Parts: sequence; structure tokens; C-alpha cells
Amino acid sequence: MQKVKKILVSQPAPADYEKSPYKAIADRFDLSIVFKKLFHIEGISALEFRKNKIGLLDYTAVVLTSRNAVDHYFRLAKEMRTQIPISMKFFCSSESVAFYIQNYIQYRKRKIFYGKQTTADLMEVITKHKDEKFLFPCSEESNSDVPAAFAKAKIALKKAPMYRTVPTKVVGELDIDTFDMLVMFSPVGVKSLFENFPDFKQDNRLIATFGASVAEAAQQAGLTVNLLAPTPTSSSMVQALEEFLNDLSKHGWELEKIASKYAYQKSAGPAKESKEAKDSATKAKKTIESKVAANKAAALAVIAGKKGGRIGQLARAQK
Repeated sequence: MQKVKKILVSQPAPADYEKSPYKAIADRFDLSIVFKKLFHIEGISALEFRKNKIGLLDYTAVVLTSRNAVDHYFRLAKEMRTQIPISMKFFCSSESVAFYIQNYIQYRKRKIFYGKQTTADLMEVITKHKDEKFLFPCSEESNSDVPAAFAKAKIALKKAPMYRTVPTKVVGELDIDTFDMLVMFSPVGVKSLFENFPDFKQDNRLIATFGASVAEAAQQAGLTVNLLAPTPTSSSMVQALEEFLNDLSKHGWELEKIASKYAYQKSAGPAKESKEAKDSATKAKKTIESKVAANKAAALAVIAGKKGGRIGQLARAQK
């Protein structure tokens, strides 16, 4: 393939592009980067939200994983004229999300907790408050791993869709054929790509995605994902992009030499359980069931004995 000369990043441009890592990449590899978000956020109305029969005050804790979730939780509370009590606990995925709440409430007067960055970090905090009733504001298309983490921890959680992501019309603003690489951050972005450019063909273009769910959406749309971020050595897309381009340039822009290192490969799924494992599990289950039955029978016998003894005592007393 030819050298990458132009990249489309489907996000808004950084506030200070000149000082951003993207500018450093553009300078280092002598290429241009165009920023254009392919979707926008649309809030669910209070009327529509009420149809889900979710009462904000029926919950004692809220799990917030993004600024969008924060914005729309407090927006709906205002539209529904719901006063969030000072006793409400907020559990945030990161410190930045926790601090963002200050736009709506006084931080110091609230019970706010946060993880370092990952869901696992957040769950370490949440398990210490497992008796709370948790609400999870999210988008309609949410593929967050938070519900699964709660289920694994056996803690109840109620998903509350409060906003949706909608494809943005960019036809006439972008000439998609001029880009050598597309960087995607959402499944909705992939959907928007084909809604705007129904005849789009990948050909020799490179596709980069952030997160397995985006990669899966791209693959289902018939695209080959050449770069899946984060990588084992790069936690952000911009870091992964720099790593990928550096590796690609070192190999003379010959993609096949590094393809397997960065490409998305769908997991084959969990391995099938062996016959021996199944037999062992069945045997263990039967053993447990027999023990439970034996304990139950013993308990019933004790109860029956006590009843019999009491009846005998009553009979002797009557004589």
C-alpha cells in the first residue's frame, strides 16, 4: 500500500490542536488529519422516559460512566421537577467524571465515589456499598460492561436509557474517497458512515477502531479492522495510532508485515466443555443434591420426633 497521507478522525477536533498529540503525529509522519464527528447525542424526553416506569427517587445510588450520562441524568431530573436528595450516592467510572458533576451539584456536600479508570476498579468501590439500589443512566445503544460486572457481583442494577446517538449528515462536507485511513470510536459512527456513503468501499483504506464493540460493528458492515485500540502497549487511540504508523513506516508501509499484530480478530468464543468436565460437574451436583436431601430428611425427622414426644406427653397427661 502507499504511504498514509490523510486521516479522518471521527471526533471533534481537540480544543488546542497545535498542542495536541494528533498534531505531533501529523508533523512526524507528514500527513493531514481531519476531525469530523459522524454522530451526535440526542436526549430522550421526560415524556418518553416516563414510559419506562423508572423513578429517579426509587434508587439510592447512581452509576455514571460518562459526561453524557451526567448531563442527561440531571437534565431529566430538572425536566421532571425531581429534586435529587443530598443522600443520593454517585459512583463514577473516573475522577474526571466525578469532578464533572460539580456542574450540577456541590461536590463537597455529596457522597461521590469513583474508580481509577476501569470497570473493575469501579466495582471494587461499589461492592462496599452493595446494599444500595443502583441506577445506571446510559444511551439506548449502550454496550457497556457495567451491567455484566454487576450481574457477576450479584448486585442489582437498573439500566436507564436517557439519550441516544444519532448519525449526522456529512454528505457534501467530506469527500470520503480522499482519506487513506478512517478512525472510528462508536458503532453508530460505523452506521453513519454507510448512511452517508452507501456505496463506500474500503479498498486499500485502513480502518482503526477504539474498542471491540466498534470493531465488531465495522466487521459486520464488511470492513476489515486494521488497528484495534487499545493495544497491550497503548491505552488511547492517539497512542495506538502513533505506534501503528511508526511500525508501518518502519516496514516500508507494507501492511502485510504488521497486519496480525494490530488487526481485530473476532474471538471464537469460550471453549466447549469437555465430556470429563461435564461428568465431573454432574457427579458433584448429584452429591450436593443428595447431601441437601439427607440434611432435609434429618431435619424433618428431628421435627417429627419432637412432635411425637410432645404428643406422647399430652396423651400421658390426659390419662
